[in-house]
Amino acid sequence: MAGASARWLVLLLVAVSAAAAASSGKHERWRMSGAVGGQVVEKERRRVVADAEAGTVTAVDVADAVGTAYRLHFIAMDPGALFLPVQLHADMVFYVHSGRGKVTYIEEDSGEQSSLEVERGDVYNLEQGSILYIQSYPNATRQRLRIYAIFTSEGINADDPWKPKVEAYSSVSNLLKGFETEVLRLGFGVQREVAEAIKSAKTPPSIIPYNPEEKGDDDKPKWTEDIVDALLGVRDPEDFLNKKKKKDKHKHKEKGKKSKSKAFNFYSGKPDVHNCYGWSKTMTNKDLDALHGSNIGMFIVNLTTGSMMGPHWNPKATEIAIVIDGSGIVQTVCPSSNPSDKSRRGRHHGDERRGPGGRGDEGDKGSGDTRGCRNAVFRVKEGDVFVVPRFHPMAQMSFNNDSFVFVGFSTHMGQNHPQFLAGKGSVLQAIGKEVLSLSLGQKNSSAVEKLLSAQRDSTILSCISCAEELEEKAAEEERRRQEEEERKEKEERERKEREEEERREKEEKERKEREEEERRKEKEEKERKQREEEERRREQEERERREREEEEQRRREQEEREREEEEERQRRKEEERARREEEEREREEEERRREEEEGGGGRGDEPERDEEEEGGDEPPYRLSKKVKKRHRVGMFRSG
Repeated sequence: MAGASARWLVLLLVAVSAAAAASSGKHERWRMSGAVGGQVVEKERRRVVADAEAGTVTAVDVADAVGTAYRLHFIAMDPGALFLPVQLHADMVFYVHSGRGKVTYIEEDSGEQSSLEVERGDVYNLEQGSILYIQSYPNATRQRLRIYAIFTSEGINADDPWKPKVEAYSSVSNLLKGFETEVLRLGFGVQREVAEAIKSAKTPPSIIPYNPEEKGDDDKPKWTEDIVDALLGVRDPEDFLNKKKKKDKHKHKEKGKKSKSKAFNFYSGKPDVHNCYGWSKTMTNKDLDALHGSNIGMFIVNLTTGSMMGPHWNPKATEIAIVIDGSGIVQTVCPSSNPSDKSRRGRHHGDERRGPGGRGDEGDKGSGDTRGCRNAVFRVKEGDVFVVPRFHPMAQMSFNNDSFVFVGFSTHMGQNHPQFLAGKGSVLQAIGKEVLSLSLGQKNSSAVEKLLSAQRDSTILSCISCAEELEEKAAEEERRRQEEEERKEKEERERKEREEEERREKEEKERKEREEEERRKEKEEKERKQREEEERRREQEERERREREEEEQRRREQEEREREEEEERQRRKEEERARREEEEREREEEERRREEEEGGGGRGDEPERDEEEEGGDEPPYRLSKKVKKRHRVGMFRSG
């Protein structure tokens, strides 16, 4: 019966998402709006911060629902190792997962050195500005000291370009080596050779092998030289770990004095909830003095095989959890899902399990997802980090063949009281059965009444095969989703192929039209050129014809002119000849008269013959006129 009720509760997660959304308040502004109902960063996707022979440091960045960024560091130290001093740039809350060691810190306000013996399950908080170093103790089983730490500060969250993001901490060695030699010499009051040795010394890795029991207890130099030597690797770090710190000119603190505040341990005392299905325990600033003023709390959940952390949500906290043992299924419900939208499942295999806000080696921002808020089911294993924003109903389930243990940090605003959906303390009990029935789409309240009264427990429940069924269902939905994506991809591919074919046909048609048009234009151009050539030929012929006619006309005119000139020359010649003849005749006539006159005195017997000659048929004078007349008539006729 309990298993059936647990299954009902899992299904109820989807039904109450609207009620959870209403309880969130209209004032909530989601910088991660559009994110899935959770996020996962796999262990393999952590980025490496430090990698040394004696240990490693890896990191992951995540964000909550309001966009606040948190940096997780995973410190793993071999037995007998030393994590060299760093200065914290952000508040640090850490959890010891395994091993034993000593955490030594110097708080910024007091300037006093304190040390804390830590072991599995310990939790402690250090403020930004503190100087911190960690020593891991040797052990027979060679168990590593593993510390999981969360950092938060305005520097890490800075989105302002004028306020660049900072790392969670910086090496004190790097801080010192950044100064010039003369500054170190004067600041520490040492000789120049010492300062130069500090500057030139090779910077050691963040984690180095260290076993103080193998070292002697020689006299220590001044505390300033101890700090410099230990940080820079010039001398043995033991001097620094066991140094005497000067409180003022007259008083000194005892070497290795512990802080009055003890670490909180999850494995000491009674759990908050404990039954045969598992146990859970939470820690707030009321449980640890060092957490006063911090907005970080912690929790641990240990689910046995086939169990479930009941459906619940956090009204004021975002859960950032780390799987420390086993594997399990996490289901989250998006409180702002549109009822008309289809419920989706998050992917639970491969690299795409990472949700928005998680940042491994890629360094993606947490508020950059715009895919739409949706329900999610994802599988997590040891070392994975998963985040559930506040107001998101959730349930965690273990498999039938494996336990599921996770520890986490809760980022809260004030006191956070998780709201469980099942059991006598369920928030649904406060809602009238009739109203709840209507909200669940039930015509009567009998089914709702059975649902609320069937389960008395609320926190950790038996849920045999719930994880397997959800994973199988999620895998089936993933398979259907992939098939749908493949179908859509195929349709899209076919559509693109059709479009490509249509495009090619269109291009071919346009090409043929262009070629036809080009041929038509070429033909028209050829015909035009032929017409122009014919026109030019005709014009040329016409021009030549006109030129020939003009030439012929000029020739005829020239010949006419020459003929007229010739006739004029003949006429003049004829006139000249006639004139000469006339002159000759007149001269002869004059000569004859003169001779007659001269002969008249000596020829008296000849006058009558002369007169008879003068009185003939044609007197000489008249003959001369007739000759002139005939000449003129002949000239006119020839013209």
